[in-house]
Amino acid sequence: MTLSIVQLSFHVGYFSIGLKMAATVYIQADSLAEAQGKLEQILLKSIDARDARWFSDASFGTPSLPEISFATAMEIRGPAQHDTCKTINIDDVEQLMLSSPDASKSKVLPRSPSPFRSKTGSFYWADLEVRTVGIMKFETETEAKAFLSQITEESPPVHWEMADEWFELDGLENAEYPLILSPNIEVLAISDALQLELHWSLSEEMNGGEGTRPGH
Repeated sequence: MTLSIVQLSFHVGYFSIGLKMAATVYIQADSLAEAQGKLEQILLKSIDARDARWFSDASFGTPSLPEISFATAMEIRGPAQHDTCKTINIDDVEQLMLSSPDASKSKVLPRSPSPFRSKTGSFYWADLEVRTVGIMKFETETEAKAFLSQITEESPPVHWEMADEWFELDGLENAEYPLILSPNIEVLAISDALQLELHWSLSEEMNGGEGTRPGH
């Protein structure tokens, strides 16, 4: 019995592939043009999924909602175009799972250390096309590719309250979903599904409350 367990562990492999994802960003600004300028600061940059300053579930209209933040969930759409499943070793896995210092919010947006209060109380939003590297743990490449087909069909959400399962090595021990994601998420482009537009403004909030939370 011990021998069979050793043999099984020996044949476990690691596989990587670029994954395309969908994300939503919220921007506090006094005009669409100002929001566009702020959005351009993060296009073609990477964000660190382990840096909680990039994400917020604070309500609209409250001082705690940052000037620029991402919704606390993204969606995996499937393998990135022209990318293929690659066999990697554990050293490659550990390297891919290191957070890049250049992806921290303080490095990408050094002038925005604290929440910004718009004069008009307006928030804009847009859907973004983003990309990261997915890492899988299977016995064979055939199993890994079958799992990728499942991902494409299901488009699973990545919720930040489960960040330990998505962006840490321990997540690979989940036998039902042996997939983790590199924390370095590259912002590629604005999605055609939702271009930058006004989402919420204080003048439109009629109930006088704190406003609703950003959608996931």
